Amino acid sequence: MINLTIDGKALQVKKGKTILEAALENGIHIPHLCYHPAIKAIGSCRICVVEVKPGPPRPQPACTTPVAEGMEVITQSERLQDLRRELVKFILVNHPLDCPWCDKAGECLLQDLTHELGIDVVDYEAVKVPPHIDYESRLIERYATRCVTCGRCVRVCRDRVGASAINFENRGYFTELGCGHVPLECEFCGTCIDICPVGALINKLFKYTARSWELTKTKTVCPYCGGGCNYEVHTKNGRIHRVRSQGSLLLCGRGRFGFGVVEAPERLHQPLIKKDGQLVEAPWDEALDYAARGLKEVIDNAGPEALYGIGSPRATNEANYLFQKFIRAGLGHNNLDSPARYNFARALAGIAAVFGTAQVSGVALESVKKGVYQSPWEVQEEAKGSGFPFVLGNTQHLSHADVILVIGADVTPEMPTYGWRIMDALKNENFRLVVANPRKTKFDRYANLKLRYQPGSERLLLIGLMEAVLEAQPGYTPHLEAAGFEDFKKTLLKTSDNATAVADLFLLIGQTCNKGSALYPIAEKNNSRGVCDVGVMPNYLPGYQSLAEDGGAFAKLWGKPVSEKPGVTLGEMLDQLENNEPEAPRALYVLGGDLVRLLPNRARTERLLQKVRFMVVQDAFLTDTARLADVVLPVAIHAELEGTYTSTDGRLGCLQAALSPNGTRPDWQIITELSQRLGYPMKYGSATAIFAEMAQLMPIWAGIREGHRWPHKKISVSLQGKFVPFPTEISIPGEGKYTLIVGKTLAHSGSYTTHAHGSQTIMPGAALKINPADAQVLKVQEGEPVKISSNQGEITVPIAMTVELPRGVVFLADHFSDTPANLLTSNSNLCRVQLQKG
Repeated sequence: MINLTIDGKALQVKKGKTILEAALENGIHIPHLCYHPAIKAIGSCRICVVEVKPGPPRPQPACTTPVAEGMEVITQSERLQDLRRELVKFILVNHPLDCPWCDKAGECLLQDLTHELGIDVVDYEAVKVPPHIDYESRLIERYATRCVTCGRCVRVCRDRVGASAINFENRGYFTELGCGHVPLECEFCGTCIDICPVGALINKLFKYTARSWELTKTKTVCPYCGGGCNYEVHTKNGRIHRVRSQGSLLLCGRGRFGFGVVEAPERLHQPLIKKDGQLVEAPWDEALDYAARGLKEVIDNAGPEALYGIGSPRATNEANYLFQKFIRAGLGHNNLDSPARYNFARALAGIAAVFGTAQVSGVALESVKKGVYQSPWEVQEEAKGSGFPFVLGNTQHLSHADVILVIGADVTPEMPTYGWRIMDALKNENFRLVVANPRKTKFDRYANLKLRYQPGSERLLLIGLMEAVLEAQPGYTPHLEAAGFEDFKKTLLKTSDNATAVADLFLLIGQTCNKGSALYPIAEKNNSRGVCDVGVMPNYLPGYQSLAEDGGAFAKLWGKPVSEKPGVTLGEMLDQLENNEPEAPRALYVLGGDLVRLLPNRARTERLLQKVRFMVVQDAFLTDTARLADVVLPVAIHAELEGTYTSTDGRLGCLQAALSPNGTRPDWQIITELSQRLGYPMKYGSATAIFAEMAQLMPIWAGIREGHRWPHKKISVSLQGKFVPFPTEISIPGEGKYTLIVGKTLAHSGSYTTHAHGSQTIMPGAALKINPADAQVLKVQEGEPVKISSNQGEITVPIAMTVELPRGVVFLADHFSDTPANLLTSNSNLCRVQLQKG
């Protein structure tokens, strides 16, 4: 620790801190403009100058001057105030005094400094800079005359976001912010808007809609990917006007600009029931009675197991917990699953095959009532844990890794939070990044090693990596306790998927004793992990507990026995329908999740769902799946809800309602209404009451509370694994010259954000990405349509040429209803296709 005094106050601070950091941490105000804690100190504005003893006679910038033993710092004196006034006056020479019109008014640092320093006149003149204003860029307006050239936006865009989309142009007095005098073409994350201390960068969705001091700020959690970003919803008169990051500064474009989904004109606000083949509006009681009658008729005629439940990776933990409780306790079976089965749950199953199921001991249920959204289980000194959750990484630790292998993922569109942590890791001198992908991605520019492979051949690449480790180090043994190693070395071949292969690689080389050494699967939806954690799985109770061994505790609390017979997965259920098996469901209860749009082979999914006798869907929109339903019940969504989500890395995020539900109802409330009508009343007054019961039944959540992750860091880990053989055959369905990859883009989150004006502004529709050489062979130009056909179907889309893709490989985003990419696929996101000029 370093001992120093600031304004006569004796302080102890960590070595390496700057004077400004030391002052701010101890509540001492030093005026500043260019400094921001999220980026490395710039030192361009000099407004934070202080007097330092011992030191040079001239004042020093506090933001770049490190503390030293015995240092004496003076932050306020007449000399310093005069210097700061002159520095601010120089900034104001060419800065327009348009504060009444500027959206930054009320939260502008320059405005605050002008008031703080008592500047009422600017007695300097200079050549006026031409008023370059960018009105053309999407979502962001740029006012060069308001810019104070502090460099904040340039640094955060380059060093934290990794986009390098903006920079300074010209030199000296004529320096201005720009991107070559053309409209911005960037990630549109909007971070530059929030970090700008003045009104040089403006949010076009917020412009002229409200003043900062009129807004009510509500802390909640982003509803899109599994990153679990905390943010503030800023509302006025019952409407969201903007969204801002809460804590980390960084948000992606869909998080910052996708809030319009809440008030999309297509939102459902009234229940719908099917009459004469048409969905028509109905009052809530009528719709719920109709839904209960339809489900009860199926149950009475074919038995409770004839009703299959499908949970939602977008619904809260509380809603999903209650949903699985209704199926298990109310109906007495385990026939339930969620669309997470096709991505995150599959990854968990592959990792669990190698590292085992979740186990925890040495945690105790406390009798003292805990706080809201806090586990009642206490982590004791002897607490131990094992199984797959203990190899899943903490996102905050990712930047501490020595080496990161990204395989198959386009990190920024699929999981922006991982991308930001990789950018942080790049600052470490010895860090190495390996990117493996069939196509070029953003992180290719930062990678120490880029590996290209044919689509679908990830497992062959992983075998090659494992063989390289073993050949380079004869006699090598894994750091983790590993069974079956010798047999595995002999074959390195031969039941699972890519996740198992990655888990095998981690078992071979992982070092969990080192911070950041872990597996980081990607959760596509905001609660993909949560829907699995709370038991919407046919083979696990909440907390990944055994149906056979742990059902007693649930039965005791629920008042109903829990079946030990595992249910069927979502895929197996669809197979039952296709084969007309006696066990096939007669009714579906779908808690959100547009199966027709989400699952591969759209035509098959739609055909099979039409075979179901009765279907109830809870959703915010009339999705393609909801159109097939007999009853559609409109639900409240994130900004209208109380409850929790669980991020990809197990962090608990808490929702607070910023708006009224406007005719809709929370998922959990609808479930209670239906369950009561079906003879299993579940009475809860709030989401917090449901959380309290759920957490009581999940010892693995010990120690969890808002903002914290599970497994708890105080649980000592006892890891062991077994090497699991995996198939190496490359099998991509279909016939055709081209391999189609169906995937995600940064602008959208599933089809959800296609209802948001901001996200649609960034990307209003799909385009088939194709290598220019392939486009030339097809004789098509940029933007011209091509027909894509596979064994499953065909669609027509415009093309967008890019060198990111190798020849013979094309890419199509899956977000848009007018170009349903899954109409082409069979059993995965890969298929062979034919292309011809449209």
